[in-house]
Amino acid sequence: MTRRLLRYLPVLALWLAAPRASAQVVTLEEIETKAQRERAELVERRASIEKAQAEVAVAQSHGGPTLGARAEGGIAPGSTLVHVQDARNPDAEYLVSGSRALGEPGALTPRPRYAALLSGKITILDFGRSALGIKAAEAALGAERATLLQAKVELVRAARSAYLTWLEAHQTWQLAEKDAEVTRQRTISVKALISEGARPATDASLSSYDEQLAGLRQSRAARAAAAALQLLAASVEMPLPAGATPDLEVLEPRAQPPNPQGAPASTEPPPAAANGPRDSALGALELQRQAALSAARAADRGAAPVLDAAAEVGVQGQDSRVFPVYKAGVTLSVPIWDGGLGSAQAAVHRAEARGIEARLQASERRLRAEQAAARTRFQSAAEELQLSQQLLTTAELVLSQAEEHYRSGSDTLERVLNAQRSLVQARREVLTAQLETARARLELTPIKVVP
Repeated sequence: MTRRLLRYLPVLALWLAAPRASAQVVTLEEIETKAQRERAELVERRASIEKAQAEVAVAQSHGGPTLGARAEGGIAPGSTLVHVQDARNPDAEYLVSGSRALGEPGALTPRPRYAALLSGKITILDFGRSALGIKAAEAALGAERATLLQAKVELVRAARSAYLTWLEAHQTWQLAEKDAEVTRQRTISVKALISEGARPATDASLSSYDEQLAGLRQSRAARAAAAALQLLAASVEMPLPAGATPDLEVLEPRAQPPNPQGAPASTEPPPAAANGPRDSALGALELQRQAALSAARAADRGAAPVLDAAAEVGVQGQDSRVFPVYKAGVTLSVPIWDGGLGSAQAAVHRAEARGIEARLQASERRLRAEQAAARTRFQSAAEELQLSQQLLTTAELVLSQAEEHYRSGSDTLERVLNAQRSLVQARREVLTAQLETARARLELTPIKVVP
C-alpha cells in the first residue's frame, strides 16, 4: 500500500504545479498601463508643457496688432482758449491755446481738460526676429513633450523591473511550496515503511529534518513574494490584491528577440536614433539641442531693425470745446549698441546646445551597447534555458530511480533526499534562465505609451 502511495507523488507534484483558479492574474500589460496613469512626475511634465504652450503664444503675439483705448480727465492752469481770426480769410476763426505769465491775473486759474482716444500698433517688418522667436518657443514645446514621453517610458521600465522581481519571488515561493508538500508526503510514506519494518527507524528523523527545512524555505519565500508584490504596487502607486499572481506567459520562450527596427534578429543592433518610445531619451535630447540652437538664433536677431506702424484717433476737449484728434505714422527702430547682451545670450544657448549634443552622442553609444548586450544575453539565456530544461529532465529521472530503489530497499533515504535537492536546484535553474530571457527580451521590446 505504501509503495502505491509513493507512486502518486509525481501526480501530486503536477497537481501542485497547476495554477489556482481563484487567484487573480495581474498581467504585465496591466502593470504598464497602471504605471502611466496620473503620477506626480507626469503632472509636473504636463505643467511644463502648458508653460511651453503659453510661451509659444507669447512669442506669436510679439509684433502682432495691438489695440488700446485711453480716457483722460483733469484740471490744470493756463492754456486759455483764445479766438484768433484769419487775416487772409475774415470768415475763418481759430481757437488757440494761450497762457498768462506767473503773477498776471488768471495765471493760476484751473481749466478742465479731457480726452478719449483709440490707438493701434502693428509691426510691419522685424527682419525675422519674431519668426525665430516662435521657432525657438515651438522647439522648446517639442522638447517638453518629449520629456513627458521619456518620463512615461522610465516609469514603465521601472514597473517592468518590479514585475519581473515579483514574478521571480512568486515562482520561487511556488517551487518552495511544492518542495515542502513533497517532503511532507515523503515523511508520511517513510513513517509508513518504518511501521511495516521495511526501513530503519533512523529514516524518520532524517525525513522530518528535510521536511522542516523545506517548510522554513517556504515561509521565507512567501514573505519575499509578499514584499515583492508590495514593491510592485508602490512602483505603480496603485493597490494590488494580496492574492494576485503574475502572468506566466512572460516566461514563455520566444524563438528570436523582438527588434524595434523591424530588422532580422541576426543583424547588428539597430541604430540608436530610432523612432519610438524605446529611444525617447535620445529624442528628448535632440529636441532640447534644437531648442537651444533656435534660442541662440533668436538672440542673434535681437539687434535687428523693427519697422512699426501706429495710429491714434479720438477727441480731446477743454472747457466746453471738443476737438478731433488723429495721428498715423511709421517708426523704424534700429538698435545700435546693447552692451553685448544679445551676443552673450546667444553664446549661452550655443554652449548649452554643445553640452546637450555631447550627452546625446554618449547616450547613443550607450544605447547601442545596451542593445547589443541585451541581444547577447537573450541568446545566452535561450541556450541556458535549453540546458537547464535538460538538467531538469535528468534530475526528475534520477529522483524517480532513487525513489524506486528506496522502495525496493536497495538504496538509502539520503540518496533520495539528495536527488530531491538536485531536482529543486534544477527547477530554480530553469526559472533563472526563463527570467533572464524575459529581461533581455523586454529590454528590446518597444514600450507602448498610453496617451
